[in-house]
Amino acid sequence: MAYSKNGYFRRAEEIQRITNEHYEPGRQDRCLKWVWKRHIYPTFGVCYNSYLGYLKALRRRDGLDPCLRSRRDVN
Repeated sequence: MAYSKNGYFRRAEEIQRITNEHYEPGRQDRCLKWVWKRHIYPTFGVCYNSYLGYLKALRRRDGLDPCLRSRRDVN
């Protein structure tokens, strides 16, 4: 049986949806750490570094991450 990351990406979409609802870029009291502490950690129980990884997950899946694009150009 093959492993698929469908559950991982579904969770990443939900985390990004919650972040988009509550994150306000100009306000320091509504930063990513606040969103994680108030909404993500109680619901999903992931650490802050994992939370940041989930925020980047869909960009990696869709090939929009600039770090991955530069690696592909080199190889």
